[in-house]
Amino acid sequence: MKHTLKILYILGFFIAFCFQLGAQEVTDLFPDFPVEILNEPREADETILPFVFNGYIYTFSLEGESLLWRMFIGGDLTNPFIVEGGTLYLYDVYNRVYSIDMRSGIILWKLELRSVVKGKPCTHHNSLILATQKGIIYVINRRTGRIIYEYKAEGEVNSGPSIYEDLMIVAYKNGRVVAYDTSSKEIQWEFFCNGIINIKPVIKDGYLFIGAWDDTFYVLHADDGTPLWASYVGDNISRDFIVFDEEIVLFFSRGEILCLNGGDGEIKWVKYYQGVEFNYNYYQGRGKFLIFIPDLIALDPEDGSTVFDYRERTFFFYKEMLFENMIEGKVRLNEEERARLLAEKYFTVNSYPLLPPLSIGVDLIYFVADNSYLYIYNLKEDFFLLKYKLS
Repeated sequence: MKHTLKILYILGFFIAFCFQLGAQEVTDLFPDFPVEILNEPREADETILPFVFNGYIYTFSLEGESLLWRMFIGGDLTNPFIVEGGTLYLYDVYNRVYSIDMRSGIILWKLELRSVVKGKPCTHHNSLILATQKGIIYVINRRTGRIIYEYKAEGEVNSGPSIYEDLMIVAYKNGRVVAYDTSSKEIQWEFFCNGIINIKPVIKDGYLFIGAWDDTFYVLHADDGTPLWASYVGDNISRDFIVFDEEIVLFFSRGEILCLNGGDGEIKWVKYYQGVEFNYNYYQGRGKFLIFIPDLIALDPEDGSTVFDYRERTFFFYKEMLFENMIEGKVRLNEEERARLLAEKYFTVNSYPLLPPLSIGVDLIYFVADNSYLYIYNLKEDFFLLKYKLS
Protein backbone atom coordinates (compact mmCIF):
# COMPACT_ATOMS: atom_id res chain seq x y z
CA MET A 1 0.00 0.00 0.00
CA LYS A 2 2.79 2.39 0.97
CA HIS A 3 4.63 1.47 -2.21
CA THR A 4 1.53 2.28 -4.29
CA LEU A 5 1.05 5.66 -2.59
CA LYS A 6 4.69 6.50 -3.20
CA ILE A 7 4.33 5.73 -6.91
CA LEU A 8 1.18 7.86 -7.11
CA TYR A 9 2.95 10.73 -5.35
CA ILE A 10 5.90 10.60 -7.76
CA LEU A 11 3.53 10.35 -10.73
CA GLY A 12 1.55 13.37 -9.55
CA PHE A 13 4.72 15.39 -9.08
CA PHE A 14 5.88 14.43 -12.58
CA ILE A 15 2.52 15.46 -14.13
CA ALA A 16 2.61 18.80 -12.33
CA PHE A 17 6.17 19.39 -13.51
CA CYS A 18 5.22 18.58 -17.11
CA PHE A 19 2.21 20.88 -16.87
CA GLN A 20 4.38 23.77 -15.72
CA LEU A 21 6.91 23.02 -18.43
CA GLY A 22 4.15 22.84 -21.03
CA ALA A 23 2.69 26.13 -19.86
CA GLN A 24 6.13 27.74 -20.20
CA GLU A 25 6.51 26.32 -23.69
CA VAL A 26 3.08 27.64 -24.71
CA THR A 27 4.05 31.09 -23.46
CA ASP A 28 7.26 30.93 -25.48
CA LEU A 29 5.28 30.20 -28.62
CA PHE A 30 3.93 33.75 -28.54
CA PRO A 31 6.86 36.13 -28.94
CA ASP A 32 6.61 39.87 -28.75
CA PHE A 33 5.86 41.31 -32.17
CA PRO A 34 7.64 44.59 -32.90
CA VAL A 35 6.12 47.70 -34.42
CA GLU A 36 7.30 48.00 -38.02
CA ILE A 37 7.79 51.59 -39.17
CA LEU A 38 6.63 51.88 -42.78
CA ASN A 39 6.92 55.64 -43.20
CA GLU A 40 8.16 58.29 -40.80
CA PRO A 41 5.33 60.60 -39.64
CA ARG A 42 5.41 64.21 -40.79
CA GLU A 43 4.25 67.30 -38.95
CA ALA A 44 1.37 67.60 -41.43
CA ASP A 45 0.05 64.12 -40.59
CA GLU A 46 -2.91 65.07 -38.41
CA THR A 47 -5.62 62.60 -39.48
CA ILE A 48 -4.36 59.11 -38.63
CA LEU A 49 -6.61 56.12 -39.26
CA PRO A 50 -6.03 52.78 -37.50
CA PHE A 51 -7.44 49.60 -39.03
CA VAL A 52 -6.99 45.81 -39.03
CA PHE A 53 -5.95 43.89 -42.14
CA ASN A 54 -4.40 40.45 -42.66
CA GLY A 55 -3.63 39.94 -38.98
CA TYR A 56 -1.98 43.35 -38.49
CA ILE A 57 -2.99 46.64 -36.95
CA TYR A 58 -2.05 49.47 -39.34
CA THR A 59 -2.08 53.25 -39.13
CA PHE A 60 -2.63 55.42 -42.21
CA SER A 61 -2.03 59.15 -42.70
CA LEU A 62 -4.84 60.79 -44.68
CA GLU A 63 -2.77 63.91 -45.38
CA GLY A 64 0.26 61.94 -46.57
CA GLU A 65 -1.81 59.15 -48.15
CA SER A 66 0.64 56.64 -46.74
CA LEU A 67 0.90 53.88 -44.15
CA LEU A 68 2.84 54.89 -41.03
CA TRP A 69 3.39 51.67 -39.09
CA ARG A 70 1.99 48.22 -38.43
CA MET A 71 2.13 45.52 -35.76
CA PHE A 72 1.12 41.86 -35.95
CA ILE A 73 -1.84 41.06 -33.67
CA GLY A 74 -2.45 37.49 -34.81
CA GLY A 75 -5.80 37.81 -36.58
CA ASP A 76 -8.49 40.04 -38.04
CA LEU A 77 -10.20 40.99 -34.78
CA THR A 78 -13.43 42.91 -35.25
CA ASN A 79 -13.18 45.79 -32.74
CA PRO A 80 -9.84 45.46 -30.96
CA PHE A 81 -8.98 49.12 -30.39
CA ILE A 82 -10.07 52.57 -29.31
CA VAL A 83 -8.34 55.93 -29.82
CA GLU A 84 -8.13 58.53 -27.08
CA GLY A 85 -6.00 61.67 -27.17
CA GLY A 86 -3.52 60.45 -29.76
CA THR A 87 -3.08 57.08 -28.05
CA LEU A 88 -4.20 53.77 -29.51
CA TYR A 89 -5.39 51.17 -26.98
CA LEU A 90 -5.73 47.69 -28.45
CA TYR A 91 -5.55 43.97 -27.74
CA ASP A 92 -4.33 41.00 -29.77
CA VAL A 93 -5.39 37.36 -30.11
CA TYR A 94 -2.90 36.43 -27.38
CA ASN A 95 -4.87 38.47 -24.80
CA ARG A 96 -2.23 41.16 -24.57
CA VAL A 97 -3.33 44.78 -24.19
CA TYR A 98 -1.23 47.66 -25.55
CA SER A 99 -1.02 51.41 -25.29
CA ILE A 100 0.69 52.79 -28.41
CA ASP A 101 1.42 56.33 -29.52
CA MET A 102 -0.57 56.82 -32.73
CA ARG A 103 1.98 58.93 -34.60
CA SER A 104 5.24 57.24 -33.73
CA GLY A 105 4.13 53.66 -33.08
CA ILE A 106 6.02 53.63 -29.77
CA ILE A 107 4.60 51.07 -27.32
CA LEU A 108 3.92 52.91 -24.05
CA TRP A 109 2.95 49.82 -22.06
CA LYS A 110 1.81 46.22 -22.50
CA LEU A 111 -0.33 44.04 -20.23
CA GLU A 112 -1.07 40.31 -20.44
CA LEU A 113 -4.54 39.17 -19.32
CA ARG A 114 -5.73 35.72 -18.28
CA SER A 115 -8.83 35.50 -20.44
CA VAL A 116 -9.93 36.03 -24.05
CA VAL A 117 -10.80 39.71 -24.62
CA LYS A 118 -14.13 40.31 -26.39
CA GLY A 119 -15.58 43.35 -28.11
CA LYS A 120 -14.41 46.93 -28.36
CA PRO A 121 -12.69 48.51 -25.33
CA CYS A 122 -14.04 51.72 -23.83
CA THR A 123 -12.61 54.47 -21.65
CA HIS A 124 -13.95 56.25 -18.59
CA HIS A 125 -12.01 59.15 -17.09
CA ASN A 126 -8.44 57.85 -16.75
CA SER A 127 -9.34 54.17 -17.14
CA LEU A 128 -9.40 51.69 -19.99
CA ILE A 129 -12.13 49.04 -19.65
CA LEU A 130 -12.15 45.65 -21.38
CA ALA A 131 -14.51 42.69 -21.16
CA THR A 132 -13.36 39.08 -21.38
CA GLN A 133 -15.20 36.00 -22.54
CA LYS A 134 -15.31 34.54 -19.02
CA GLY A 135 -17.16 37.60 -17.74
CA ILE A 136 -14.22 39.34 -16.03
CA ILE A 137 -14.21 43.09 -16.70
CA TYR A 138 -10.80 44.72 -16.31
CA VAL A 139 -10.40 48.37 -15.35
CA ILE A 140 -6.87 49.48 -16.28
CA ASN A 141 -4.99 52.69 -15.60
CA ARG A 142 -4.55 54.29 -19.04
CA ARG A 143 -1.24 55.91 -18.10
CA THR A 144 0.54 53.01 -16.40
CA GLY A 145 -1.21 49.89 -17.69
CA ARG A 146 -1.80 48.69 -14.13
CA ILE A 147 -5.02 46.79 -13.34
CA ILE A 148 -7.09 48.92 -10.96
CA TYR A 149 -10.09 46.65 -10.48
CA GLU A 150 -11.66 43.43 -11.76
CA TYR A 151 -15.42 42.93 -11.99
CA LYS A 152 -16.11 39.21 -11.71
CA ALA A 153 -19.48 37.79 -12.73
CA GLU A 154 -20.87 34.41 -13.64
CA GLY A 155 -21.54 34.43 -17.35
CA GLU A 156 -19.82 34.79 -20.68
CA VAL A 157 -19.52 38.08 -22.55
CA ASN A 158 -19.61 38.43 -26.35
CA SER A 159 -19.35 42.21 -26.63
CA GLY A 160 -17.54 45.07 -24.97
CA PRO A 161 -18.81 47.24 -22.10
CA SER A 162 -20.53 50.61 -22.53
CA ILE A 163 -20.38 53.75 -20.41
CA TYR A 164 -23.37 55.95 -19.62
CA GLU A 165 -22.55 58.82 -17.25
CA ASP A 166 -21.08 56.95 -14.22
CA LEU A 167 -22.56 53.57 -15.12
CA MET A 168 -20.73 50.74 -16.83
CA ILE A 169 -23.26 48.61 -18.71
CA VAL A 170 -22.39 45.01 -19.61
CA ALA A 171 -24.52 42.70 -21.76
CA TYR A 172 -23.85 39.07 -20.89
CA LYS A 173 -24.26 36.30 -23.43
CA ASN A 174 -27.10 34.69 -21.47
CA GLY A 175 -29.30 37.78 -21.92
CA ARG A 176 -28.52 39.44 -18.58
CA VAL A 177 -27.78 43.16 -18.80
CA VAL A 178 -26.10 44.73 -15.76
CA ALA A 179 -25.29 48.35 -14.93
CA TYR A 180 -22.44 48.81 -12.43
CA ASP A 181 -21.71 52.04 -10.58
CA THR A 182 -18.13 52.93 -11.58
CA SER A 183 -17.45 54.50 -8.17
CA SER A 184 -18.93 51.97 -5.73
CA LYS A 185 -18.59 48.97 -8.12
CA GLU A 186 -22.08 47.92 -7.00
CA ILE A 187 -24.86 46.74 -9.30
CA GLN A 188 -27.33 49.60 -9.90
CA TRP A 189 -29.83 47.71 -12.02
CA GLU A 190 -30.34 44.47 -13.96
CA PHE A 191 -32.48 43.48 -16.91
CA PHE A 192 -33.03 40.04 -18.43
CA CYS A 193 -33.68 39.31 -22.10
CA ASN A 194 -35.00 35.91 -23.06
CA GLY A 195 -32.24 35.14 -25.53
CA ILE A 196 -28.52 35.34 -26.22
CA ILE A 197 -26.92 38.75 -26.68
CA ASN A 198 -23.91 38.67 -28.98
CA ILE A 199 -23.76 42.26 -30.23
CA LYS A 200 -23.01 45.37 -28.23
CA PRO A 201 -26.03 47.45 -27.17
CA VAL A 202 -26.21 51.06 -28.32
CA ILE A 203 -26.64 54.05 -26.01
CA LYS A 204 -28.27 57.17 -27.47
CA ASP A 205 -30.07 60.11 -25.85
CA GLY A 206 -30.33 58.35 -22.50
CA TYR A 207 -31.73 55.10 -23.89
CA LEU A 208 -30.19 51.65 -24.18
CA PHE A 209 -30.99 49.71 -27.37
CA ILE A 210 -30.60 45.91 -27.20
CA GLY A 211 -31.01 43.17 -29.79
CA ALA A 212 -31.27 39.54 -28.67
CA TRP A 213 -31.73 36.02 -29.98
CA ASP A 214 -35.30 35.81 -28.69
CA ASP A 215 -36.44 37.59 -31.87
CA THR A 216 -37.05 40.73 -29.79
CA PHE A 217 -35.62 44.24 -29.76
CA TYR A 218 -35.57 46.09 -26.42
CA VAL A 219 -35.28 49.76 -25.47
CA LEU A 220 -34.50 50.65 -21.83
CA HIS A 221 -33.94 53.80 -19.86
CA ALA A 222 -30.16 53.75 -19.42
CA ASP A 223 -30.19 55.34 -15.98
CA ASP A 224 -32.39 52.77 -14.22
CA GLY A 225 -32.94 49.89 -16.67
CA THR A 226 -36.71 50.24 -16.86
CA PRO A 227 -38.08 49.17 -20.26
CA LEU A 228 -39.55 51.73 -22.66
CA TRP A 229 -40.79 49.08 -25.09
CA ALA A 230 -39.98 45.68 -26.59
CA SER A 231 -40.77 44.70 -30.17
CA TYR A 232 -40.98 41.21 -31.64
CA VAL A 233 -39.21 41.20 -35.03
CA GLY A 234 -39.46 37.51 -35.97
CA ASP A 235 -35.75 36.67 -36.20
CA ASN A 236 -32.60 36.57 -34.09
CA ILE A 237 -30.84 39.93 -33.91
CA SER A 238 -27.21 38.99 -34.46
CA ARG A 239 -25.89 41.93 -36.49
CA ASP A 240 -25.10 45.51 -35.55
CA PHE A 241 -28.06 47.84 -35.97
CA ILE A 242 -28.32 51.57 -36.66
CA VAL A 243 -30.15 54.00 -34.36
CA PHE A 244 -31.46 57.25 -35.83
CA ASP A 245 -33.47 59.93 -34.01
CA GLU A 246 -36.81 58.46 -35.09
CA GLU A 247 -35.97 55.03 -36.53
CA ILE A 248 -34.00 51.88 -35.71
CA VAL A 249 -32.74 49.89 -38.69
CA LEU A 250 -32.06 46.16 -38.25
CA PHE A 251 -30.19 43.88 -40.65
CA PHE A 252 -30.71 40.14 -41.10
CA SER A 253 -29.53 37.28 -43.26
CA ARG A 254 -31.14 36.64 -46.63
CA GLY A 255 -30.95 40.34 -47.50
CA GLU A 256 -33.65 41.57 -45.09
CA ILE A 257 -33.74 45.10 -43.64
CA LEU A 258 -36.37 45.97 -41.05
CA CYS A 259 -37.10 49.41 -39.61
CA LEU A 260 -38.73 50.06 -36.23
CA ASN A 261 -40.35 53.25 -35.03
CA GLY A 262 -38.10 54.62 -32.31
CA GLY A 263 -41.02 55.86 -30.24
CA ASP A 264 -43.07 52.68 -29.84
CA GLY A 265 -41.23 49.84 -31.61
CA GLU A 266 -43.82 49.35 -34.33
CA ILE A 267 -42.49 48.03 -37.64
CA LYS A 268 -42.39 50.89 -40.18
CA TRP A 269 -41.14 49.05 -43.25
CA VAL A 270 -39.29 45.95 -44.47
CA LYS A 271 -37.10 45.53 -47.58
CA TYR A 272 -35.45 42.48 -49.14
CA TYR A 273 -32.42 42.27 -51.43
CA GLN A 274 -32.05 38.95 -53.18
CA GLY A 275 -28.60 37.37 -53.03
CA VAL A 276 -27.32 39.81 -50.38
CA GLU A 277 -25.99 38.64 -47.01
CA PHE A 278 -25.79 41.55 -44.58
CA ASN A 279 -22.76 41.37 -42.35
CA TYR A 280 -20.43 44.38 -42.41
CA ASN A 281 -21.65 45.84 -45.69
CA TYR A 282 -23.52 48.87 -44.34
CA TYR A 283 -22.93 52.01 -42.30
CA GLN A 284 -24.74 55.06 -40.98
CA GLY A 285 -24.68 58.36 -42.84
CA ARG A 286 -26.25 61.74 -42.13
CA GLY A 287 -29.99 61.19 -42.18
CA LYS A 288 -29.48 58.10 -44.33
CA PHE A 289 -27.70 54.76 -44.32
CA LEU A 290 -25.57 53.17 -47.01
CA ILE A 291 -25.50 49.52 -48.08
CA PHE A 292 -23.48 47.45 -50.55
CA ILE A 293 -25.64 45.17 -52.73
CA PRO A 294 -22.85 45.01 -54.13
CA ASP A 295 -23.04 48.53 -55.62
CA LEU A 296 -23.26 51.21 -52.94
CA ILE A 297 -26.66 52.86 -52.48
CA ALA A 298 -28.07 55.21 -49.84
CA LEU A 299 -31.50 54.66 -48.26
CA ASP A 300 -33.83 56.94 -46.30
CA PRO A 301 -34.55 55.41 -42.86
CA GLU A 302 -38.02 56.95 -42.78
CA ASP A 303 -39.45 54.85 -45.61
CA GLY A 304 -36.60 52.78 -47.06
CA SER A 305 -36.60 54.67 -50.36
CA THR A 306 -33.38 55.07 -52.33
CA VAL A 307 -31.72 58.46 -51.79
CA PHE A 308 -29.03 57.87 -54.40
CA ASP A 309 -27.11 55.20 -56.27
CA TYR A 310 -23.43 55.98 -55.82
CA ARG A 311 -22.44 54.76 -59.29
CA GLU A 312 -24.98 57.08 -60.96
CA ARG A 313 -24.05 59.93 -58.63
CA THR A 314 -20.32 59.78 -59.39
CA PHE A 315 -20.96 59.50 -63.12
CA PHE A 316 -23.15 62.63 -62.93
CA PHE A 317 -20.36 64.52 -61.10
CA TYR A 318 -17.87 63.31 -63.68
CA LYS A 319 -20.00 64.60 -66.58
CA GLU A 320 -20.50 67.94 -64.78
CA MET A 321 -16.74 68.25 -64.36
CA LEU A 322 -16.16 67.58 -68.07
CA PHE A 323 -18.87 70.09 -69.02
CA GLU A 324 -17.44 72.82 -66.76
CA ASN A 325 -13.97 72.11 -68.10
CA MET A 326 -15.24 72.62 -71.67
CA ILE A 327 -17.30 75.78 -70.91
CA GLU A 328 -14.52 77.49 -69.00
CA GLY A 329 -12.08 76.88 -71.84
CA LYS A 330 -9.68 74.75 -69.85
CA VAL A 331 -7.27 72.37 -71.52
CA ARG A 332 -9.15 69.44 -73.03
CA LEU A 333 -8.56 66.18 -71.25
CA ASN A 334 -7.10 63.35 -73.27
CA GLU A 335 -8.15 59.72 -72.82
CA GLU A 336 -5.29 58.98 -70.44
CA GLU A 337 -6.21 61.90 -68.16
CA ARG A 338 -9.89 60.95 -68.22
CA ALA A 339 -9.03 57.36 -67.28
CA ARG A 340 -6.89 58.63 -64.40
CA LEU A 341 -9.73 60.80 -63.08
CA LEU A 342 -12.16 57.87 -63.23
CA ALA A 343 -9.67 55.65 -61.39
CA GLU A 344 -8.56 58.15 -58.75
CA LYS A 345 -11.48 60.49 -58.08
CA TYR A 346 -14.73 59.43 -59.71
CA PHE A 347 -14.37 55.73 -58.94
CA THR A 348 -17.25 53.49 -57.91
CA VAL A 349 -17.20 50.91 -55.12
CA ASN A 350 -18.81 47.49 -55.22
CA SER A 351 -16.51 45.55 -52.89
CA TYR A 352 -17.69 44.51 -49.43
CA PRO A 353 -15.96 45.73 -46.25
CA LEU A 354 -14.02 42.92 -44.56
CA LEU A 355 -14.75 44.34 -41.09
CA PRO A 356 -17.25 46.91 -39.78
CA PRO A 357 -16.60 50.39 -41.23
CA LEU A 358 -14.95 52.75 -38.75
CA SER A 359 -15.55 56.43 -38.13
CA ILE A 360 -13.25 59.28 -37.25
CA GLY A 361 -14.69 62.58 -36.11
CA VAL A 362 -18.14 63.36 -37.48
CA ASP A 363 -17.29 63.45 -41.16
CA LEU A 364 -15.23 60.40 -42.14
CA ILE A 365 -16.00 56.70 -42.51
CA TYR A 366 -13.33 54.23 -43.65
CA PHE A 367 -12.94 50.50 -44.23
CA VAL A 368 -10.82 47.86 -45.94
CA ALA A 369 -12.73 46.01 -48.67
CA ASP A 370 -12.34 42.50 -50.01
CA ASN A 371 -10.36 43.84 -52.97
CA SER A 372 -7.58 44.90 -50.52
CA TYR A 373 -8.25 48.63 -50.90
CA LEU A 374 -8.64 51.09 -48.03
CA TYR A 375 -11.63 53.36 -48.77
CA ILE A 376 -12.28 56.70 -47.06
CA TYR A 377 -15.73 58.27 -47.34
CA ASN A 378 -16.76 61.86 -46.51
CA LEU A 379 -20.20 61.81 -44.84
CA LYS A 380 -20.67 65.55 -45.26
CA GLU A 381 -20.15 65.46 -49.03
CA ASP A 382 -21.39 61.87 -49.50
CA PHE A 383 -18.37 61.19 -51.64
CA PHE A 384 -15.32 58.91 -51.43
CA LEU A 385 -12.18 60.91 -50.78
CA LEU A 386 -9.65 58.22 -51.44
CA LYS A 387 -8.94 54.61 -52.20
CA TYR A 388 -5.54 53.18 -51.32
CA LYS A 389 -4.17 49.83 -52.47
CA LEU A 390 -2.79 47.70 -49.64
CA SER A 391 -0.01 45.27 -50.44
